[in-house]
Amino acid sequence: MTVSDAVPRRFTAGDGLRALAAMFVLVFHAGIATLIWSLGKGSVSGEGTTAQFKPIFGVLAPEFVNMRAGIYIFFALSGYLLTRTFLATYTLGTPLPSISRYFRNRALRIIPAFWVVTTIYVLWDRGEGGLLGLLTVYGFAQNYHPTTAINVMGQAWTLDLEVAFYILIPIAAVAFVATKRRLGSTPNQRLAIVLSALAVAYVVSLYLKHLAGNPLALTYNIAEYLFAFIPGVALAAVEPFVAPRLRGTHAGRMWAWGALALCVALLGIFVSLPFYDYGVREILVTLGCGALLAATLLLQWTTGGCWRVLDNRVMHWLGERSYGIYLIHLGLMTHVLARFGHSHGVKTTFALLLVGATAATLIASDLLWRFVERPALHRRLPWRQAEFRRTAPAES
Repeated sequence: MTVSDAVPRRFTAGDGLRALAAMFVLVFHAGIATLIWSLGKGSVSGEGTTAQFKPIFGVLAPEFVNMRAGIYIFFALSGYLLTRTFLATYTLGTPLPSISRYFRNRALRIIPAFWVVTTIYVLWDRGEGGLLGLLTVYGFAQNYHPTTAINVMGQAWTLDLEVAFYILIPIAAVAFVATKRRLGSTPNQRLAIVLSALAVAYVVSLYLKHLAGNPLALTYNIAEYLFAFIPGVALAAVEPFVAPRLRGTHAGRMWAWGALALCVALLGIFVSLPFYDYGVREILVTLGCGALLAATLLLQWTTGGCWRVLDNRVMHWLGERSYGIYLIHLGLMTHVLARFGHSHGVKTTFALLLVGATAATLIASDLLWRFVERPALHRRLPWRQAEFRRTAPAES
């Protein structure tokens, strides 16, 4: 069996996980927006606390306030999906993919939709933040030069991190390939080097995050958030080594369910910990989301399929439009829906906002998908033709 027989070209659970992440973030932001309007508490750019959310959700406040964890699902997915081919270049010796095509495809994926939505909100706010501020927003640099223009697309701090991660991937790949002859003579040895480097990077990134200080006054840069991508990168690294061994086995199914149980346990502890245990919570949420990603991958490596709850028409529809949902929802809450005022109790305000924002967001994201995102995606170029063409490491 060759690696290409077992390693999936398409990640079946990808749309479902994107849908889950996007809707989690939407619900979280609806709660934050409700607090701002109704109680004068919270901050759209803040973390939110259980105490703040109790007037809306009562005893379920810990679960709802932690729906912000959806962003860590996005980070883990990016770590897995974007590094697979570059990692194979080092560990398996496959050809290095075209870096120019890689950047072209990344640009087509995120820039057109982002610029369209941002422009709409900029026009609505009449250019708030000045020219320099708007340039940092459009250039995915608002994390590094914060101005009042950040209010145009507050959630874009995650996209700034994503763009920095996109740039880091080929740089790291070229550096690793340059050392291949000196470090690690076999695929297994090179895999060990990659995993060791990832472990070190995870610890260092968390330490830098710790040095940033108060979690309500976060700094946002790739050095302090690299740990959030690393679980996905690690899964991409081990995939061509593990997938051929699990194909069609009963053990693979058991591993998948075990990873899912681990995900539930880690995220359950994450939800139960007090907010001030910030460092431990960051470890738990990243490993928990990584375990969720691992569970779906283990099942696909074993059976070629996915759990139905993540692989159905609704989740595929939402997953395809998840980027638009992420871009649009907060602006509708803060730029449009908030203008209509509120005269109800906090729970009623939240329910009306959630229903209204969700309906409007889904309609707008569908239009964005049809007329902006999908046409841009059709212009992407293939760049992974040589992926995983060597014999499986287990047989070498």
